[in-house]
Amino acid sequence: MGMRSVWTYRAVFVGLSAVYLFFALLPFGAGEGGLPGPDLIFCLTAAWILRRPDYVPFWLLLLVLLVADFLLMRPLGLWALIVLLVSEYLRRRVDHGEVLTFWSEVAMVSACVVAAVLADHVALMLLLAETPPLAGQGLHALATIVFYPATIVFSRMIGVRRLAPGELDSLGTRA
Repeated sequence: MGMRSVWTYRAVFVGLSAVYLFFALLPFGAGEGGLPGPDLIFCLTAAWILRRPDYVPFWLLLLVLLVADFLLMRPLGLWALIVLLVSEYLRRRVDHGEVLTFWSEVAMVSACVVAAVLADHVALMLLLAETPPLAGQGLHALATIVFYPATIVFSRMIGVRRLAPGELDSLGTRA
């Protein structure tokens, strides 16, 4: 697969993230007491990194996450840092020789979502910042976990797949 294809998928990742942010900013939210939606950027990041880490390089993910923090009025850089740490953990877990089963991947990413939400909550508490209710954050984590399998299926549909054994990615890493 050529470099042009890698850059195409990077542009698709940015485009999908922009579409998510556009709809997240629309005033059609559930309002106070409503159910929080999933973090689809987190879902896309995890699904794509576990399949093709070269499609979502660190610098691109940092840029997307900082823009998301800014637009969604979250503490600038905190959620971005947490998602970057999770993404690097997942990037290190990519073993091209041993492919995770669908449900074991969902379980691993679910644990990462829960850890990320708890880390965010604890960091906000330690910084003496206003923390959203833990129940609301739990529902946000649950929504993200529920949407993750659909994100995997969607990613496969648009061509984000694992490398075949012996195939090289754009970084020259052998599968």
